[in-house]
Amino acid sequence: MAAPATNLIPIDVGREPRTQVLSSDTTLESRKGKVVESSATRVDDLRLFRGLRIEHVPPVRLSQSDLYPARQAFSPEHITALRLLKLAIGRCQRAMDAHPDDLMTADTEIQKIQMSLPELFCCRALGDGFGTIVNALICALQNTDGNALERNQIRILDKVFKELRDKPFLSATEADDTVELLESNAFNPYPKELIEFLSSEQSIR
Repeated sequence: MAAPATNLIPIDVGREPRTQVLSSDTTLESRKGKVVESSATRVDDLRLFRGLRIEHVPPVRLSQSDLYPARQAFSPEHITALRLLKLAIGRCQRAMDAHPDDLMTADTEIQKIQMSLPELFCCRALGDGFGTIVNALICALQNTDGNALERNQIRILDKVFKELRDKPFLSATEADDTVELLESNAFNPYPKELIEFLSSEQSIR
C-alpha cells in the first residue's frame, strides 16, 4: 500500500543554511573595547539636582477681561474701521508719491480721505480714544479751508492712520498725545465753533 501524500518538505541536514549572519558583532568578546552610550544621569548632575528646591506654584486663573481685553475686537465696527484705515493709508502713500510734482493728484487723494472720515467716525464704539482722534482729523482737514497740504502734513496723517490701525482701542491719554501731534504740525484739530467761542470770550475780557 502506497504512503499517503503530505505537504512536508524534507530537510537536508548536511546542507549549509541559506541565511548567513552578516555581522559577528554579537558576542560579549567583541564589546569589550567599545564605549556603550547611555542617557544615564551623571553623579555631578545629581548633586546639582539635590541642591535645587522645587517650589509649588499655584495655578494662575485668568479672568475674561484678561483673555479678551477689547470687547469690540473684530466686531462689525472694527472690521469697517480696518477697511477704511487701509484705504486712508494707501491714499496717503499715493498723495506723498505725487507731491510736489502733481499737487492736483495729491489733493484729490486727501479729499477722498476727508470724505471717508464721517463713516470712520461711526466706528467710535471702539473706544473714546478712537473717536477723539477721528474727530480731530475731521476738524483738522475742515480747517484747511481747501488749501493743499504740505508733504510733511500728509506724512503725519499717514502716521496717525497707521496708529489707529495698529492700536484702535487706545486710551484717551494716548489720543490726546496724537491730537497734540496734529496741532504741532500746522493742523487745527478743533471745531471752528469752539475756536470762535474761545476767541469771543477773550475779546470780551
